Parts: sequence; structure tokens; C-alpha cells
Amino acid sequence: MKSSKVDIFADQIYRHNIFIEKLDLGFSQFFVRTPSGETLCIETGMRGDFPLLKSNLLSAGIDVGSVSSVVVPHFEADEMGALPEFIAHNKNLVTYAHPICAHALADIFSVKTKPLKDEVPININGEQVVPIFVKHVHQWDALVVYLPRFKALFSSDIFMRYGPVEERSGSPVREIVASIENSGYLPSLDHLHDALVKIRKYDIEWIFPMHGPAIHNDAAATIDGLIEYCQKDRHKETVEG
Repeated sequence: MKSSKVDIFADQIYRHNIFIEKLDLGFSQFFVRTPSGETLCIETGMRGDFPLLKSNLLSAGIDVGSVSSVVVPHFEADEMGALPEFIAHNKNLVTYAHPICAHALADIFSVKTKPLKDEVPININGEQVVPIFVKHVHQWDALVVYLPRFKALFSSDIFMRYGPVEERSGSPVREIVASIENSGYLPSLDHLHDALVKIRKYDIEWIFPMHGPAIHNDAAATIDGLIEYCQKDRHKETVEG
């Protein structure tokens, strides 16, 4: 069974989520109304889900034709699968991604692409966007997106949690660790640790994962808790080795 909905944060961030009961996992796509009045998409979702996404967004007041820019965090179906449908609704659409991912998008979809640089801010439709490369979390071309205007991190597959996207009480660290250990989606905790250390230096109030609830207010504590988990795991491996 599949359910879907749109949630709005800070009046200008729209999260479209599809929850698949069989997987006990939600898949989110994010749409930001930029200062220029255009719409920035972060993660397109899968191609087969596009009709549902289009209908739900329209009900929330967003025409997919207003999406002029798409940031693809890495080359994977749930991150960029619906890109052809977005291009069909806006022929002038521009995609942004890690250089390796950008070349692949341009070759496969014949779309205009702009490769991003690690931690180098870029202006997209009047919105300052900071891409942060997070190699091997969980693809080697992976990145996350920081929007200073909202103090918001769009974290792709980092901070993943199973279950619906409704906010839950208590620290999210335990559930995130359980997701890491049960899913096997991370190739290396060393890479996760390095990514978290890079992320920690930003002023973050919101974390928006692809999978799972948004994290608000305790973002810094969540990042620190996961860094501690990675460090403990490293120590455990050293002692056991």
C-alpha cells in the first residue's frame, strides 16, 4: 500500500512524501520557492510516481512547470528518476549535481547541467545554495544541500529513518543508527564520519532527509550523536582487531 502527502515548512519549503508500507519507508522530494519566484527542486523522486507528485503539488499550489532548477544529490532512481518528466514540463530546466553525476545526466537525458564544487556557494534563481560533497554516503558522487536562508540541510540518504515522516518525540539518533545497522546502505562508517564532520560546521536548524521525518531544533545534537556513534564503532573495531 502506498500513501502520499505534501507538508509545508517555513511557508516556502514543500516536502512531497510517498510512504510505501511494504518497505516501511518514505521517499521525499523537496521544492523551494526561491526569491526570484521560481521553484527549486531537490530530488525528483521516481519516474513512476511523477503523476502522483504532480497532482499533489498542484493541490498545494505548485505547478511542476514552475520548476526551473533541479539539484540531484547523486545518480540513483529516487534522486533523479523523474527528471524526464520535469524536463517535459520546462524545456529550459537546468540540473545541478556532482561533476560525475552532472556528466551522466547530460549524456542520458540531454539536459543542461551545471557541475557543482564542494562547499562553494552558488546562486540558483536568487537562492544561495551550498553543495557539500559526502563521498560514499551512500554513492561516491553523493552530496547534500545547505540553504543558508533557512538554515536548512537537505541531507539525501544521511539521517535516514524507517517509518512515516511524521515528527516523533525523543532523540532521532537511536532510530538513525538502527536504520544504518539494519539496512546496509552505507558502505563505510569512516565516510559517514567524515561527512558529518564537514556538515557540523554549518549553522543548521532544519534537517530534511530523503527518508524519514524532518529534524528540527536538535539538529546539532543529532549530528554530534552520530559522530560519537561512528567514533565508538571505530574504537570497537580497533579493540576487537
